Amino acid sequence: MIPLETLKKQHEDICEQIHVLSLLVPDERARKSRIVEELFSELAKTVSEHLVLEDDTLYKELLVHQDAELQRIARNFLGGSQQLKRVFSEYLQYACRPGTNETECEAFVKETKDIFRLLEERIRMEENKFYPLVDKL
Repeated sequence: MIPLETLKKQHEDICEQIHVLSLLVPDERARKSRIVEELFSELAKTVSEHLVLEDDTLYKELLVHQDAELQRIARNFLGGSQQLKRVFSEYLQYACRPGTNETECEAFVKETKDIFRLLEERIRMEENKFYPLVDKL
């Protein structure tokens, strides 16, 4: 059974976390705070849990589905999911912390906008293109 409602709720949580962090990261003092570091850790946990749930339920079922087109779409989304895991993991290693120089922090702010845009686009694609196909099963 594919838990679409749980996956959609995780999307809501991720979008909410992105919104809050988007407001805090541009602020020089806030982005170096332990609170923002904890919020990033929480976002990483939520994204990771979401991707694991997709792997364990959604892809597990769809990659062996009798419909070849659905299998192809699932493989494409799975490939994007694996790339997202890698990019997001690498990105978090460069977070601003006390002692991080300002040039690195400014690069992190720009990268944050790009990563958040990537996450939001992925969520939109899942919600608008992928999940509706799954919902029809």
